Amino acid sequence: MKETIPFKPESEEKFLPSQDKNQYLTSELIHSLLETKNFIELKSHLERLHPADIAEIISSTDIDSALEIFRLVEQEKQKTTFVELSEETQSEFVGYLRLDEIAYILEDISSDDATNFISEIEPEKAEEILNSIDKKDSEKIRSLMSFDEYTAGRLMNYDYAVVKENENASKGIANLRKVAKSTDNIYILYVISQKGILRGYVSLKDLILAHHNTKISKIMKIIQTIHYSTDQEEVARFFKKYDLVSAPVVDDENKFLGRITVDDVMDIVDEEANEDMLRLGGVGEDEKLKTSVWESLKRRIIWLGLNLFTAMIVSAVVSYFEETIQKLVVLATLMPIVAGMGGNAGTQAITIVVRNLATGELTLYNWFLAVKKEFFIGVLNGFVLGIIIFILTFIVKSDFKLSLVIGSAMLFNLIVAGLIGSVVPLILKFFKIDPAIASSIFVTFCTDSFGFFCFLGLAKLFLY
Repeated sequence: MKETIPFKPESEEKFLPSQDKNQYLTSELIHSLLETKNFIELKSHLERLHPADIAEIISSTDIDSALEIFRLVEQEKQKTTFVELSEETQSEFVGYLRLDEIAYILEDISSDDATNFISEIEPEKAEEILNSIDKKDSEKIRSLMSFDEYTAGRLMNYDYAVVKENENASKGIANLRKVAKSTDNIYILYVISQKGILRGYVSLKDLILAHHNTKISKIMKIIQTIHYSTDQEEVARFFKKYDLVSAPVVDDENKFLGRITVDDVMDIVDEEANEDMLRLGGVGEDEKLKTSVWESLKRRIIWLGLNLFTAMIVSAVVSYFEETIQKLVVLATLMPIVAGMGGNAGTQAITIVVRNLATGELTLYNWFLAVKKEFFIGVLNGFVLGIIIFILTFIVKSDFKLSLVIGSAMLFNLIVAGLIGSVVPLILKFFKIDPAIASSIFVTFCTDSFGFFCFLGLAKLFLY
């Protein structure tokens, strides 16, 4: 199933994205109007600004200014703007918005967006909000929150159009119109049996072109489904594989539960990419610019402490060869080259392996292909760079043995770097430890310690 849905605001005359040069409104202009208390002109500008742009401005300012801007936005657009805010900003708003304001915002937004918001705030406050909104909306949110976090069940929403397989096209159109009054982004019509079993789907094109008496079963098509327990990363890969804009979620008996839309999947892709980037740097994925110094310290100190421990082991390896270094001081100037190149090569292997693990291309069943590839790359890199460092060292130092030692050490360390860089993430994955956050520390430790040991050990053997 492939559908092309143009991305446009609900009313282009009402507000335009800031990328439009004729309607470009900078954050500085908004803040300037806010500082001068020019609320009339500020409100006028906000009316023409896209909700996503308003959310971006709100997220970059202090809470008092953010609330002033938010409350100047017309009520209907407040809902869309609120959805565009980051989870952190939404949670911060809870302590300042009145209960009736929150209830109004949650009234018409999609059930999955409302659930995301409720799940991020304190349980007591969440319960208070749920008791203040419409009973049907509250039941939807409670139902979605019963599913595990980061699964398809939590991602789905209950805003969809459905028709039974024994009904006709006119009934399908009637159901579609009824749902469309309160729901945006209706891409397809889902088809179910009398018992709620998902049978397939009907595209809007086929529904419109069909005769009004045509049975739905005659024009429906088979559809790919997602089980409610599927991890959100798998959901993202599912959408990419089948090129979908929406997908149905089912239970063990294939009963239709809800749908996931592509906008939610895009959020997941962005979230997972950011998490992996932060973890590769040894930083918690929840850390933001507004995170307190103490919280940031607690999240970073553990991995820095582990790094300090491994660095001390590397230092012990070097100290073992103190006598060798004292006899030939030139070794001290050359040994960082071997260790540094090994660390860089190991990081390259980590990046490729972790990325392929994240995309699903690499699993614990085809791991040998990745290890074999990185081994051969290590061998080739080692030979090429080993020869280069051999030649450069010989030109500068005019010492054949020394050049041969550092060239050989470079070869061996790059081979080890490729192997360790590919194996460590797989081992961590096997033991259910996030390879993105822990791999770099272990790989750097291995390449540094082996690089120093190999270079200084060869020097001790062949130079004295």
